[in-house]
Amino acid sequence: MNKLTTRKQYDEAKARVEQLIAEATRQGLLEPDMDNVYTQEIALLSKQMAAFEDEYLNILPLRQKSPLIASIEDYCYMHGMKQKDGARMLGINESQFSQIMSGRRRISMSFAKRLRAKMGIDANLILDYA
Repeated sequence: MNKLTTRKQYDEAKARVEQLIAEATRQGLLEPDMDNVYTQEIALLSKQMAAFEDEYLNILPLRQKSPLIASIEDYCYMHGMKQKDGARMLGINESQFSQIMSGRRRISMSFAKRLRAKMGIDANLILDYA
């Protein structure tokens, strides 16, 4: 991954992302869960742009994601699981899982235990961020 170090590089990357989005949309290749050359390049450039923004533009995220929620998302991503699969695995309905993931519902002790047992999430992480 090349690091963006100038505003010119950042602006070029932004223009390229916009071009890729337009092309992929025209060809019907920008649907959720698609993995193709367009989505891969958009993801790469977006990460580079985000790193540039963090380092040089001092743009703060609107809301910082909990490390616990990030761990759950990472587990689901690494195992090719959709939200409904994660909910099923953890023994709750999809709506409850969605509320937990968005921070609108607190994590219960029984759910915390299932996170540890079924996903192998570190107990200290659960205690610190649940």
